[in-house]
Amino acid sequence: MSNLIDRYILGARVAPVAVVAFSLFLAISAWIPFAQWPVKLVGGSAFLTLGAFVLAQLARDAGKAIERPLWASWGGPPTVRMLRHRDPTIAPGSKAALHRHLIELGIVDWLPSEEQERADRDRADAAYLTCADWLRRKALELKSKAPFDIVHSENIWYGYRRNILGIKPYGLVIWGFALAVAGAAFFFNRRPYIEFIGTLFVGGYLIFAVNEVALKRAADDYSRRLLDAAQSLPVPKKAARNDSPTRRAS
Repeated sequence: MSNLIDRYILGARVAPVAVVAFSLFLAISAWIPFAQWPVKLVGGSAFLTLGAFVLAQLARDAGKAIERPLWASWGGPPTVRMLRHRDPTIAPGSKAALHRHLIELGIVDWLPSEEQERADRDRADAAYLTCADWLRRKALELKSKAPFDIVHSENIWYGYRRNILGIKPYGLVIWGFALAVAGAAFFFNRRPYIEFIGTLFVGGYLIFAVNEVALKRAADDYSRRLLDAAQSLPVPKKAARNDSPTRRAS
């Protein structure tokens, strides 16, 4: 087990829950006198950390639940979409070179021409999906090596965006409760200004920054990085020999 708690788990699964739970931490802190700051710090940190790790898998499941419907509304999985001839994200010349390289890598034996893609979109997408799945697995295998370390970072950011959007409805309910609890402290001769303002900031982030637009941007960034990195993969020697000038001339 290389790393039971690696960067992906922390960034994509634990962090979204920590953001949502932070409003609860602030609400509880609002009722603890400032003079007892060690209790606020140690107790609150323990609550936040334990809660985030316990609920990390729920965040992942919630994110996965919204992923495929969103992909469908975007026209397909982002990497598949960018491999299509009709998608303008990658310039035609660069896309043709990328398609050739994916075939040379031995991922697939065939990728469609523009005409073939128009004639049979399902078959074309099946080939693109095979390439996308293979590249994703290869990126995880090489995640500590350039340029796939950057791809891995983009994947973490995408996972974070997907998972926090998945738990956003629950997060807003928790935030509303936390805001009420923090606000109620003012009626009991407490002055939790920092906690109340912090809770407002959490709500503002969930409402305005966690959305489908931000998730799609993260997904597209990951797919672009993945396809750029794919071109750095060396062609297997056997494939290179088969594609030698002598072989082609025969």
